[in-house]
Amino acid sequence: MGSKYQPVQDDEKFQDVFPPRRTSSSLSETTLLEDEEHARILPARGTRAYGPRWIWIAHATLLGLSLTMFVSSWFARVSTIDYVRHFSAYSPAVKAVEYETVKFNTTMGSASPYVGKGPEVDEAWHAISYDIGDQVITPEELKRIAMPESSLKAKHPKTGGEGYRVGLEVFHQLHCLNLLRQVTYKEHYMELGNGNFASGDEDLQMHTDHCLEILRMNVQCNADVGLFTFYMVENDPLPWPQLNSWHTCRNFDKVRDWALDNSVGNMERPDIHPEA
Repeated sequence: MGSKYQPVQDDEKFQDVFPPRRTSSSLSETTLLEDEEHARILPARGTRAYGPRWIWIAHATLLGLSLTMFVSSWFARVSTIDYVRHFSAYSPAVKAVEYETVKFNTTMGSASPYVGKGPEVDEAWHAISYDIGDQVITPEELKRIAMPESSLKAKHPKTGGEGYRVGLEVFHQLHCLNLLRQVTYKEHYMELGNGNFASGDEDLQMHTDHCLEILRMNVQCNADVGLFTFYMVENDPLPWPQLNSWHTCRNFDKVRDWALDNSVGNMERPDIHPEA
C-alpha cells in the first residue's frame, strides 16, 4: 500500500513541540542575552562569597595607612639621629636622644623638688647628677673627640673591653647648678661641712666661679630661641615676663637611662651627703 508523505505544518501546535531552528543571527542574539544574564548573576554571587566591595577597600586603605605610618616613624627616627650627629659633638649617647615639646612652669613660688635645702632636695639633685656615674668609650671613639691617649682608662661595664673613662656634660652642668643652689643656702651647708663646703671659702669661691662660667658657656652654646610674652600687674608700671612657655627639649630621662645602663660608677664622694 502506498503512502504519501505530508509536509509538517508550521502552525502553533507544532511549534510548541518542535521549536523552529535558530539561524546564525538568532543564535548570536540568544548568546548575548544569556551572557548578559550571567553578568547580572555573577556579581551577585561574588558579593555573597566575598562580602561587599567597600569592606575590602577599607581594609586596603587601613593597611596602606599603617604601612605609611610605620615607614614615616622609622625615617623620622633616622633623621633625628642624623640631625644630632650632624649638629652635636660626637657621643655614643646620641642613640638615646629623642625630642619632645615641654611647657616650662617657672612661676615664682611654684613648688619644685629641686628648690630649697634639706635631705629631700639633696637627694633629688643627686638622682639627676652625681648618682649617674661615668661611662666608657673605645680608643676609636677617643680619637673622634680629639682627646689624648693619656686619658684615664677603664673597663667597659658590658663588654669588659678596655676603654677610656668619660662623663656626659649634662650631668657636669647639673652638678654645677646644684653647687649654686647650695651656695644660696651657704649657712646650712657650711654647718654640714661636707664636700665643697669643707675646703674653706677660697676653694668654694673658685668652684662657684668655675660653675658659673660652665653654665654661661652652655647657655650661650645652646642659645634657646624660644619665645615668652609679657603681662601687666595692677599698680606696677613695669611689665612682667610670662615664662610658662613651650620648648623643644631632648628627653632627659632617655639620656639618663642610657648613662645608667652604661655606667661604671663614681670615683669621688658626693659633694653633700643627705642628712640622716
